[in-house]
Amino acid sequence: MRSINKTGNAVVIIAAALFAAAGCGQQATPAPKAAEHQHEHSINGWCTEHELPEEICSLCNKKYAEECKKAGDWCKEHDRAESQCFVCDPAAKEKFAAQYKAQHGQDPPKPHQH
Repeated sequence: MRSINKTGNAVVIIAAALFAAAGCGQQATPAPKAAEHQHEHSINGWCTEHELPEEICSLCNKKYAEECKKAGDWCKEHDRAESQCFVCDPAAKEKFAAQYKAQHGQDPPKPHQH
């Protein structure tokens, strides 16, 4: 009887270890992608809040903003990349819109148009 009991205990221990290693069959929810610039006001990679490509939106992407500052591309008055300061250079807005249109074949989404 003790032999069966030891075998039974061993099976239970092995089964528990396998269950713990494999999980209960549910997929773990993947951690959010570490994209600092991804936000809820983005459509097709376009930051609708600031009307720029999402990946280079210096107002949303802190890492990109730091790169701009290091490169000397920073408007201190408006706290954004100088190359993206539509207050100082209104033509820059049209430049980014034209890039979006060339890539997607349509005008970029308007601010907060979800």
